[in-house]
Amino acid sequence: MMEQLNFSLKVFDGPLELLLHLIAKNKVSIYDIPISLILEQYLDYIEDLKKMDLEVSSAFIEMAAQLMLIKSRMLLPKIEEEEEDPRMSLAEALAEYKRYKAVLGQLRLAGENAGITYVRQTEQLEFDKKHRRTYDTQALTDAYRSVLRKNARALPPPMKSFEGIVGRPVASVPARILGVLRLLKRNITCSFQSLFRSARSRSEIVATFLAVLELSKSRHVEMDTRADDVYLTFKKEK
Repeated sequence: MMEQLNFSLKVFDGPLELLLHLIAKNKVSIYDIPISLILEQYLDYIEDLKKMDLEVSSAFIEMAAQLMLIKSRMLLPKIEEEEEDPRMSLAEALAEYKRYKAVLGQLRLAGENAGITYVRQTEQLEFDKKHRRTYDTQALTDAYRSVLRKNARALPPPMKSFEGIVGRPVASVPARILGVLRLLKRNITCSFQSLFRSARSRSEIVATFLAVLELSKSRHVEMDTRADDVYLTFKKEK
């Protein structure tokens, strides 16, 4: 029997932090994640948040979709021996996040220690008689321009840099529900992975995943795990 984890509705900064928590709880390696177990506990946590009327960000939903895709890909037979493990990209992201958290902890500790003041005794400074008190105007101008060039990257990017990012339409969950239903009514059954092949953005991936959850919850579709993938079947009204 699987051990029941008690989260006490702990709030996590993001899906990667939640995954690291689950991995630590289950005492497994990030490079050998038992996807089925972690996915089940991950979805349980999201469901607990919903029961408490707490907001679930799209980042958590997107990660749930990614975990389900990884699970379905692991069910597929390997074509080549050297084919990459579907979990590898997730493992690398988790390892990078752990390094980030470690550096952040060091910076936070350094900030706390910054409040400690150490006083150094004053030293007698000697005036350099060769030091010039006036400079050529052109030399100062050149120095100023040099500073501007070195700090050019710190300036805000032009508005053109945001074209294609700001203003992107957000995919509609109701629209994706209708799209999935139309597909299933034509084909009766389709694979989970095939629903995401036409997705052009992360927003569409999230909307499609939410649409599948809603259709499953309302019992319009059934999900069945087979040897090669997870399949959705349209339930005809009796």
